[in-house]
Amino acid sequence: MIRVILVLILFVASFSFPQEREKHPLQYEEVIKGMDFEDVKLLLKTALDGRNMNVLGVVDVAKEKPRFSYMLVCNLSYAEKIFREMPQLGVMAPCRVYLYERKDGSVVVGFINVDTLLRLFGKKLSKEAKEVFKKADREVKDAIKEVRGEL
Repeated sequence: MIRVILVLILFVASFSFPQEREKHPLQYEEVIKGMDFEDVKLLLKTALDGRNMNVLGVVDVAKEKPRFSYMLVCNLSYAEKIFREMPQLGVMAPCRVYLYERKDGSVVVGFINVDTLLRLFGKKLSKEAKEVFKKADREVKDAIKEVRGEL
């Protein structure tokens, strides 16, 4: 139930800001222009899998325009290291990477802001666990950059 609430919060927060908006502390987002939604989804899945960020599933919330989907993404070795220290973070597992289509045809890809998570829970995590979070963050961001053609 908490997972559903978190996804809904991200979904509503994504649409409650203007098209071009400032960075929000809850999520990290990138806009991908000039590419179809389904192509972005396929390329993102491939890029994540290539970084050992396993896509466990894809949920298509809205199949008609504007489309909205999210991916359940996990690296099990990362998860184990983090959960050994703070099993309560399992409520956010697996990580959700969401995609939604804007009116102009561009696609927004986002996920939870890891810096915000570390500010909230960092005091309860070891340096190693924090580094695991940062590594996962870099890998998801790199996958998004790859889809954008930046890597």
